[in-house]
Amino acid sequence: MTTPSKSEKVKIWLREYLNEFKEYTGTLEELSSLANASPYLIKKVISELEEEGFLKAESKRGKGLTITLVEGEASEESSVPAAETGKAVEIDAAEEKKKKEKKKSLQDQVLTSLLGKDIVVFLISGTRLEGKLLDFDNFTLSMTAPKGKSLVYKHAVATILYE
Repeated sequence: MTTPSKSEKVKIWLREYLNEFKEYTGTLEELSSLANASPYLIKKVISELEEEGFLKAESKRGKGLTITLVEGEASEESSVPAAETGKAVEIDAAEEKKKKEKKKSLQDQVLTSLLGKDIVVFLISGTRLEGKLLDFDNFTLSMTAPKGKSLVYKHAVATILYE
């Protein structure tokens, strides 16, 4: 039997907390202190539970965070018969897979379609770079340039031209 990951433990704790109190109002740091986890992990768990439809989170600048339990969630869990649980898990897994496919950002879609193609990148400094897009990640673009390969940080990119 494997022990649950820290993420799973925090997810379970947050579910129990919201089932008991129905709402959390405070800062992310206060919540992370209550859950004994990092703010990054708390954000990740909140977004996962929000995607699952368990909770709704609102962040208000300077006013903290408000997390509310989605109505009917606690009662729905207990009303599912044991025989239907397996089917429900299969359906949830299929829906989650579809959501992840739809969640792909426009930026990722465009850059994926441009892999191996010629592009022109204008940096915020005004510099123009031309070449083929080799690869990309969350923060950088890897492309060929006349003098070799270049690694371009996305935060420095103003515009990308392509056909």
